[in-house]
Amino acid sequence: MALLNNVDLDEDASYMSMEVACGTYQFKVDYSNTKSMAFNEYISSPIFKVNGHDCKILYFPRGYFISTGGKSIGLMLAMHSKSEDVTASFSFGLLDKYGRLSSKACARINMWTFSQNCWDENGIPWYMEQSELEENFLRDGYFTLVCSVTILSESYKEVPKRFVCGIMPCSIDDHFVELFERKETTDVSFEVDGEIFTAHRSVLAARSPVFNAELFGPMAESKMETIAIKDIKPLIFKAMLHFIYMDSLPDMSDENIPLVIITQHLLVAADRYGLDGLKSLCEDRLLRDISMDTAISTLALAEELDLKELKEHCLSFICDPKNLLLLSVTNEYVQLMQRYPSLLKEIGDEIRGQFQNPNQLAIS
Repeated sequence: MALLNNVDLDEDASYMSMEVACGTYQFKVDYSNTKSMAFNEYISSPIFKVNGHDCKILYFPRGYFISTGGKSIGLMLAMHSKSEDVTASFSFGLLDKYGRLSSKACARINMWTFSQNCWDENGIPWYMEQSELEENFLRDGYFTLVCSVTILSESYKEVPKRFVCGIMPCSIDDHFVELFERKETTDVSFEVDGEIFTAHRSVLAARSPVFNAELFGPMAESKMETIAIKDIKPLIFKAMLHFIYMDSLPDMSDENIPLVIITQHLLVAADRYGLDGLKSLCEDRLLRDISMDTAISTLALAEELDLKELKEHCLSFICDPKNLLLLSVTNEYVQLMQRYPSLLKEIGDEIRGQFQNPNQLAIS
């Protein structure tokens, strides 16, 4: 997917008037098909255009310099210009597992002139272990490379550096990670089932209206140094704090607890503290994980929290005749219908709507 823009810059008298063309391209790589490739082997992205010039990304899983010992990623930008040499600045970056451009995985070439009438190449060796790539940048078996290209006119030497920027990853996430991890600057503690978590009152209050009321309002918690949290497990509270500081979900894998159960509990916590963004992330994950094992419990949660879209997806799954036949005889289903009798009618309406003749199916 390419996002290309041409920008005309009218500078003051100290700089020559010129045109700069900028383009950014994302290249999604199937990791399983590349991790066993040999040194100096590469795969190429589809061709994308910047200001009419053909470009492509060359990715070397084991690099292209012998001195790196096969432990570096090799990245090159290849450009083909039919009419003229092209001077460009370009950058490479990686999206982390949450889809954010990582400031810790970026590199750039400030200027390079690509020769005309051939696929000219220039690139960057990038030291990175496979384990680091897998841990921080792999998502559903893929990782995403981002290449930003800025093509300069003949007067490129006169361009203010602030305009030749390429990829500019936001570093605020890294700063908040440091803030989260630096315990000496925290000013409030939480005791959760025997575990202690420290945080910053101002950050919590800015992110959550509930924390804002508790920590800066007339409630007793505003005077406490340590606040006891009930009905939330430490794993869930830790994940919630991660979201508050980093605006993303952490790795919540636990060998003893299925991920869907963790997500359900995190959704309840997000609702309790008014974290709408976290609610949306959890709801989206639950929508994708509806199965025979999770449909009933997720439907109960959707009904309790009034999550209409999640509820509709659960009902649609449950009302599939082959699923309903198996689910309706379970104790979990019976208990849910006893707790929320209105759901029984909704399920009946849903099933009858699947048949042109309502008399084809009787709901007792």
